Amino acid sequence: MRRIHALFVSLLLLASVLPAAAPAVVVTAPRPPLIIVGNPPAGHSVAPYTDYTVYFLVADDYGVTTGSGRIAAYYRINGGEWKEAYLKTTAENPVVASLRARFYGESQNFYVFYRRFTIPGLPPGSRVEFRVEATDVEGHTSYSPVYTYYVVNPQSPRVLVVDPSVDAVGFLPYLDSIEGQLNVSRDYYHYNLSDVEAVAGPLGRVKGDLFTVHRWELLAGEYNISVVSPSELRKALEDFEPQVVILSNLWLPEWGLSGEDMKALHDYLHLNGAGLIVTSGTLLDSTNPQHIGTPGNISVASMLRMEPLQLALAVRKALNVSDVPLMVMNVNTGYPLTLSRKGPFDGGRLEVNVSTTVGWQYYLPAQARGIADRSVELFIRENGRAVREMEEAVANLTGARFNFSMTFAMAGALANMEVVDGGVLVTYGGLSVTLPLEGKLLERVRLLHTLRERYPVILARTDDYSAAILASDGDYRAVYSSLELEAGGETEFGILRDLVDWAMKPSPQMPEVVVLSNDIDWNIKGRLLASQLQALGFTVTRVTAEDFESRRDAKVVLILGGPDAYDGVGDYVRQVLSAGEQEAVRTGRRGVFAKTDVWSGGQVVIVLAGRDRWGTGEKIKAYMEGVDFGYAELLAGFAALI
Repeated sequence: MRRIHALFVSLLLLASVLPAAAPAVVVTAPRPPLIIVGNPPAGHSVAPYTDYTVYFLVADDYGVTTGSGRIAAYYRINGGEWKEAYLKTTAENPVVASLRARFYGESQNFYVFYRRFTIPGLPPGSRVEFRVEATDVEGHTSYSPVYTYYVVNPQSPRVLVVDPSVDAVGFLPYLDSIEGQLNVSRDYYHYNLSDVEAVAGPLGRVKGDLFTVHRWELLAGEYNISVVSPSELRKALEDFEPQVVILSNLWLPEWGLSGEDMKALHDYLHLNGAGLIVTSGTLLDSTNPQHIGTPGNISVASMLRMEPLQLALAVRKALNVSDVPLMVMNVNTGYPLTLSRKGPFDGGRLEVNVSTTVGWQYYLPAQARGIADRSVELFIRENGRAVREMEEAVANLTGARFNFSMTFAMAGALANMEVVDGGVLVTYGGLSVTLPLEGKLLERVRLLHTLRERYPVILARTDDYSAAILASDGDYRAVYSSLELEAGGETEFGILRDLVDWAMKPSPQMPEVVVLSNDIDWNIKGRLLASQLQALGFTVTRVTAEDFESRRDAKVVLILGGPDAYDGVGDYVRQVLSAGEQEAVRTGRRGVFAKTDVWSGGQVVIVLAGRDRWGTGEKIKAYMEGVDFGYAELLAGFAALI
């Protein structure tokens, strides 16, 4: 007993002179480590030849620095071999403080390790990826996402890329580990990983092969790029002040832009004349219908000057055919791309190896639309698995089922719709629906429908018309690429760089408007119309029938009066309108018409006609209600690109 008593006393004395131990960690259910990277580069961009230091923490319930425990970090350049980074402990700094601030509790019952490593500076056009892994003493290994940044050219034009897939692709290799860490952060570590969850959340509901690597380093070598998520768009517009904005394949519902986002982008483009480039599935209506929107709404489609697509969604709702998609993505028929001699291109043919989104073919003439339809139907028959995967992905993401094999279901209906004085008449599947439109939207849709085979201009297309690049001009230049160019290589990025350069160019001058009118119609409402057009920036020249022959090749011609108008005006109206349209004017059923290529190529002719002079005055008044700066922009853009 004396020996035991002496040993006990000795232990008490020893404890009194040793430093206090850290709080004990009692492990009841061993958990994997938690890894949090504190400072992924803002905008996924770093200046050239600048070292970048990454700070991170590892939390674990039992420890990672003894026995088999280990923390390691790796980086690679331009897809090369992974290199292990040299880790250092880190002192207190703002990043460490922010990492610590993620902790919800007042006390910790686990171990936390703070580390840092430095990646050497590189030249512009480099892509850097880095990741962290940690193995605890129990043998559990956790992995961070693969983070990416690009070395940019800061003295070059600023290009803002809205592309959340850069983060998503980096999460996919270690998604199981990341989801495990999310679960354990809620149950035990109590760390705020909401930013990680925002990226990882939808990925588990979608097959990984629906995501592709976007090689923005091929743009970063020549431009100052910043790659952000949709939630960062508004702040990036204010802080980065881009000259071009790229909306990159924003097809997941979580990647959708809100109404406030689209309004902010719309205002920014008009105020600053910045260019807009939209790619591929950003117009996928089955997951982000707000990107197309409803008639009259600001949306991605309206910013692309593709408002007729909005009518398709309205018709689909009116006819209760919600399972018919307007757009179908991930189609690759394998045909080469032919470049036009318009805009930034100078002709030629290129082999491209990226997928396309179909449904935009409303803008094609009937024969070309038929070629596209047959080619895409063949692709769907031969690639049924890919189509079913897309249908399942949409069902998992939205809860709604769409029949993606029904290609071009709405394209033909849109192409054959009739724009009447009060709205549009669309027929689909033997059923007809009339959509009333208010004046400004009606005249804009009438003009766009009239120009549909000419504007937006097709700058490039595949031989089978399954893919195209469409462009429009105005207060700003806008491009829709149905191809996912950013998923390609040097060939595809060569096209994208040309589009970026073109989109930065200044807006066009307003064209001259030649108004053909007799004195009666001119005095009733013609002068007022001319004043309104001049206030919008047009040069207006009024001519009588005697003088019109020398001016009839003008880009924009307005004719006031019907087929029976006095002083020779009616003779010219009869050259423009069909017999049925002339009869519609005489009976008062129609009175506003838009035509192209009447006396010269690339020409717009607008006829405002009533049953009599007072009826013509009423049609001029109705037309004026629909003519605003947006309408003027369409006319100017069409004249410039053609």
